[in-house]
This record gives sequence, C-alpha cells and structure tokens, in this order.
Amino acid sequence: MHGRRYFVKALDAGDKRAALALGAYKKLYAIEAEIKDLADDDKLSARRTRSKPVWDELVAWCSVRKKHEPPSSGLGKALQYFTNHQVALARFLEYGYLPLDNGLVERLHVRAALTRKNFLFAGADSGGDRAAIAYTIFGSCRLAGVDPIEYLADVLPRLTRRIRLVDLPALLPARWAAARAATPAA
Repeated sequence: MHGRRYFVKALDAGDKRAALALGAYKKLYAIEAEIKDLADDDKLSARRTRSKPVWDELVAWCSVRKKHEPPSSGLGKALQYFTNHQVALARFLEYGYLPLDNGLVERLHVRAALTRKNFLFAGADSGGDRAAIAYTIFGSCRLAGVDPIEYLADVLPRLTRRIRLVDLPALLPARWAAARAATPAA
C-alpha cells in the first residue's frame, strides 16, 4: 500500500509514467482477489507462479527508472521509496498468511494516531511500547472477531512456556480463532 501510494501521488502530480507501476499493482491486487480464499500454502504457491513475475518486472522497471529520475520529483520519490523498501514490500511472496498490503491494520491504528495527545500518560518510551503492543493485540482481535480477554487468557500462559518461533503464527488471533473453531472441545 505504501509503495503504491507514492506512485499514485506521482500520477496525480501529472507524471503519466507512474501509471505503469500502478498497472503492475493492479495486476497484483487482482491476483490477490482471486486467491484470497485459498489455504496459506496454496496462496503462496499461486503468488510464486503468478504474482512473482509481475513483481520482478516492477522491480526491474523501478531499478532502471531510478537511475535517470531526479530524486526530488514525484516519480523519483516513489522509485526511491520502492527500491529502499522492496525487501519488506515483497514479504507477501515469502509467506502465504501475509496480505499484499497492510491497509486494514493501518485503519485500525487511526484511532490511536488521532488521539495521540491523550496518550502522553505513557510516561516513558517503554510505556509507549507497551501501549503499542496492547493496541496491536486488541486491533488484531477485533479484526478476527475474537474476544481479547478470552484470547489473552489462553495465549499468555502458553507464551510463558518454551515456544518455537515457527509456532508463533499459530498464536495470532485469526489463526487462534480458527484452531478453536476446529476443535470441538474448545
């Protein structure tokens, strides 16, 4: 979403070349719409066969254009952002459970951003970090339709035990809810 946003700004400023990058994003979003209901492994496989060639073409186009574009122009800023963050922007090609963009999560954080002055009570950077973690957990629970109290009561004791990093995605609210729904005893 962020990479796309800068190309939209460049196009709005009158640089028609940005439409080429936006066309690639349009293809990526169309592929995502088609595969949204697939299991994570199937989604990842589809992304690698269908989305990766589009992504690679976009990366190549940006790399070539960046060399010849002034960094202060709208397109130059878009190319700079894209090339500086292309590893992070391409994470959706490595994990099937990651969405193409994080717009849904960002919209959850609008409330915290709009009331930032009210949150000065955090008192220290560590308090702000803890508040950010709490907002992230509650926002994720809201997205997944999970009761945050029930979720935390189950997950927090698990986190105090030994847990492998590869097992952490299963503790995310959406996956936690799916696992609970699949288990009749829950």
